[in-house]
Amino acid sequence: MGNEQNSESRIDAAIARLEKAAAGALQNRNSAAEVAVGSDLAAENAALKAELDALRGKYEALKRKTQTVSGRLDNSIDQLSMLLEQ
Repeated sequence: MGNEQNSESRIDAAIARLEKAAAGALQNRNSAAEVAVGSDLAAENAALKAELDALRGKYEALKRKTQTVSGRLDNSIDQLSMLLEQ
């Protein structure tokens, strides 16, 4: 009977070690997946920031062109108004 209890306690200890190892492996796998997802998100974030900066640059260029065109149109309208008044 003592031998049977000894065997059971060794089996219980082995099962506990296996459960602990499995939990550790699962945690490591989840941590690695989280790191991979985190680095993917960081890369996507950097790409989106670069795209946003490029779009802001294009917006500013279009804004300057729009102001130039608007000024030229105002001048043309003023000149046409003066011609019509003569």
